[in-house]
Amino acid sequence: MLAKTRLKNSSFLFFILIIIVAACQNTAEPAPLPTLAPSLTPSDTPTATSTVTATSTPTNTLTPTNTLTATATATFTPTATFTPSITATSSLTHTPTFTPTATATATPVATNTPEQPVINSFTASSTSVLPNTSIVLTWASESDSARIEELDSQGQIIQTFSITPTGQLPVTVPGGRGKVITYRLVAIRGGNQKASSVAIGIQCLAPWFFGNEFAPADAGCPTAVGAIGAGAFQRFERGFMIFVEANNLNTVYGIQNTGSRYIAYVSAWDGSTILPCGCGTPPAGLLDPEGVFNWAYNTTLAPIGVWNSAIGWATQVMNTGQRTIQFSDTGAFYIDTPLGVYRFVPSAPNANNGTWTKIK
Repeated sequence: MLAKTRLKNSSFLFFILIIIVAACQNTAEPAPLPTLAPSLTPSDTPTATSTVTATSTPTNTLTPTNTLTATATATFTPTATFTPSITATSSLTHTPTFTPTATATATPVATNTPEQPVINSFTASSTSVLPNTSIVLTWASESDSARIEELDSQGQIIQTFSITPTGQLPVTVPGGRGKVITYRLVAIRGGNQKASSVAIGIQCLAPWFFGNEFAPADAGCPTAVGAIGAGAFQRFERGFMIFVEANNLNTVYGIQNTGSRYIAYVSAWDGSTILPCGCGTPPAGLLDPEGVFNWAYNTTLAPIGVWNSAIGWATQVMNTGQRTIQFSDTGAFYIDTPLGVYRFVPSAPNANNGTWTKIK
């Protein structure tokens, strides 16, 4: 019994061994199986020498066609058909319609009321009038206070009117202040001033005898047409003398070059007396004053000192042609001479002296 058991075990081990060997073969030629002669222990003395020629001719020619052809056809052909058609149709057609509608509608920064005054308008109802004519001034301003100044042709302020920032003012355009009177509006705010002016041209009823175009800017208007009458003129070394009878003036005007001064005297000459000069005899080529001028030269004074010192001796004989004289509403007057037209401006109203200017 023990012998049978051992025999079975030996056969089993043998079979297992064949399988293991077969598994280890990688070639098609299997190694010859060992003729495993079971070594039986003498005590088992199997009676039947069952020549267990375990000719286990394992016809199992386990031609282990090692069909373990681990055809791990891991043809890992990673058909990574992961054709990531990164058709980067990145239709990010970044047509940068950068429409920066950032029309910075600047939120108006609270503009403070400016400190500067503003004159919106300043007009006159008429800009060309006769002297002493009434007109109306109209204005509009943005200011705290205002005033209107009346200026003559020389730019001198004649008078000032206190007014409201916006309003109207009737005024009378004065005569005797030149050919133009200017009204100046002055608006005031916060210590600042702004001015606007309107000029009023003066129309004269009578023309100047020497031509209006030659009248000075401050000539004013003639009080009448030029008066023409008998007269006389004589030239001296440093000045001259004029006699005017027109309008019954009967006046001698003595003019000296120094300082452009003149002085006037109503004639008291008797029409015939010739007085000797206490200054001596005139040098060769020079003359004594004649007629009414002889009277004035020897009985009156020059603007400065005596006539001989102020204007010297006569250089020409007396001219007895007519003289024209015309007075202005400014107080000045104009006389024609063989040398041209002269303007005389009294030093004060109705004064017999003053200054002169040649205008033509």
